[in-house]
Amino acid sequence: MTTGMNPTFQPHEPQPDRSHHFKQSLRERLRLAREIAALRARFAVVVEEYERVLRTLQLTAPTLGVAEHEVGHPTSPEWGVAALLTYADGHFLKAEQDRIDRLLHLLP
Repeated sequence: MTTGMNPTFQPHEPQPDRSHHFKQSLRERLRLAREIAALRARFAVVVEEYERVLRTLQLTAPTLGVAEHEVGHPTSPEWGVAALLTYADGHFLKAEQDRIDRLLHLLP
């Protein structure tokens, strides 16, 4: 007989302990939700700063003899912030390091 199918089955944990554990889990869930919200807000700020730096590089590059398209963009600009969130991993960092190294070699 499977205990999961028996609606009268009760775990051995006493009711007050289950209630306490449930409330503790709810508090933990709220703490984690707040942490996620804070991380998302910080991520949005960093992405805005990153985009500002990219625009500055694209504007400055031609004055140094570097083509604007060489500065590039880590994702399709139409994708926006969501793409940076998706690709903000080791591949993104490696691609950025490679592009920066290439740009440094292009400078006079």
